[in-house]
Amino acid sequence: MKKLVLLLLISAMILLAGTFSSCSRKSGCPAYESTKAPTNRKGELSMKGGSSSLFPKSMSKSMSKKKKK
Repeated sequence: MKKLVLLLLISAMILLAGTFSSCSRKSGCPAYESTKAPTNRKGELSMKGGSSSLFPKSMSKSMSKKKKK
């Protein structure tokens, strides 16, 4: 009987622990704050486009030469 009560108590604690969040209502959640896009001094989003490529320039040059042949 004691084992059953202890098991119910532990399971209830685990279930209740999942319902509470660490984020407060008015200040926001730190997990969401870190995922925001960077802004400039005025608070506007940056309009610059990124320059990323899948392959390095030397490899893309050699691939374009192979396609021309």
